[in-house]
Amino acid sequence: MNKKDKGFYYYLTKKQIKEYLKWSIERRLKWLYLGNLMRKSLPEKIKEIHEKFRKGEI
Repeated sequence: MNKKDKGFYYYLTKKQIKEYLKWSIERRLKWLYLGNLMRKSLPEKIKEIHEKFRKGEI
């Protein structure tokens, strides 16, 4: 398996990016904060798997 075949990627359309840019700073920060809370509540095993994806190990 090549390095390029590992990990993950996602795609955002220009429309999605433009919509996000319309959000207030408060809304963007709240969205990031809630995502962080959600991640913290995940089981440790899931977080380990996420990290392996980020590093391209799997």
